[in-house]
Amino acid sequence: MLARRLAVACALVGACTPLQPVSEDISEPPPGDLQPVPADRDHTGRTLQLAAVSDEALAVRPLADGSVAVYGRGVLALALGDAPLHSASEWRRGWPNEWVTAVGGRWPDHAFVSAVVSFTRTGMTYVVKRWRDRRWVDAPLAGAPPMLAYYSDFAVAQDGALLGLRGRVDDPMLGGDLAASQQTSIDRLDDGPPPPWPELPKGLVADRLLTFADGSVIVVGIASAFTPSIHRWSPGARKWTALPPPPERGIQVPAFVVGRDPAGLYAYRCAIAGQPALDHMSQGTWQPFPQPEGGCITSLAEAPDGTLWLVNDRGLHRRPQGSAPWEAVPLAPVDAPGKPVAALPGAPEPPPPGPEPLVPQQVLALDRGELWVVATLPDPKQERSRWAVLTTRTVIAPLHLPNLSERTGF
Repeated sequence: MLARRLAVACALVGACTPLQPVSEDISEPPPGDLQPVPADRDHTGRTLQLAAVSDEALAVRPLADGSVAVYGRGVLALALGDAPLHSASEWRRGWPNEWVTAVGGRWPDHAFVSAVVSFTRTGMTYVVKRWRDRRWVDAPLAGAPPMLAYYSDFAVAQDGALLGLRGRVDDPMLGGDLAASQQTSIDRLDDGPPPPWPELPKGLVADRLLTFADGSVIVVGIASAFTPSIHRWSPGARKWTALPPPPERGIQVPAFVVGRDPAGLYAYRCAIAGQPALDHMSQGTWQPFPQPEGGCITSLAEAPDGTLWLVNDRGLHRRPQGSAPWEAVPLAPVDAPGKPVAALPGAPEPPPPGPEPLVPQQVLALDRGELWVVATLPDPKQERSRWAVLTTRTVIAPLHLPNLSERTGF
């Protein structure tokens, strides 16, 4: 299930003036000198600009208070508040150089990360860390076996509460008491009162936590017998309500569920054969939803104005609210920093100079028309692709984010 979570441009249309690449370690301004974007500034219509490049796989997630995290194995950069994306050396102290699965909370006092420490035939072991004393330190979950409990997702409630969805590990080595402690639950991570909702149903393994403007909370996961499950709690309710799972449509794989309206969710999934399915919940039932031409859907996001953003094997697409058709949104090639300039003996040849094409992988739509896109920079001459992050937020200069193993002093 964790693998599902990772199965995660200079302009939206056409090209814009390329930014001059600079190294983050040479001319990166300190956080206090970053000029914030005004809070009332509308990002709608602004071009996507290259914000960061890394040799590691990247993902992007929103934090509280409008902040955004760009992260990967040994890689972390933050766009705090309305400021541009930035990477500080101290932010990477203690950061996992392993499989990062979830990031969330509020920077700096209540920021958390979950990661897989090891992955063997007998199962996975995990670590949860939080930012404290100017570094990431272990933060084991109370009442859970060490290395076997983690947060599979984070969210911010309507009232600003910081929430962590506690994952559950099915380990045959756990005894009765320990197994019972693995019950899936939602923890409050800040200093407020405990959540008002009751316990989640027994036997649920959940990996997605959604919160909504009306105070509703939705947990998406797998119930017994590996059947999909969606549970909703509404303010004042005494129990969780089971919502109908997305239709299988001949695809025996779990679905990703997203949306801004608890009564109007979207679910997408793809079979191994490359057959995508996209459904929309309306009046309590799931109905097939139009999708752009192409194969597997890798990412879907709904903006506050109802605009849908979708990534499939043919690129990035946009669909305004209503019955408008899907529009292809091409990403112009970029001249990215950190490109290899010489090959070591026996290594693949470095990519040729000049702009490189982008292949979108993930899209994130936030308030005020703000958009983030994660893409790869593929090169058939290289053993693996590099990764890039684009954003409509102000970019001072694109960052090169090397992995921890490529740095010293950590």
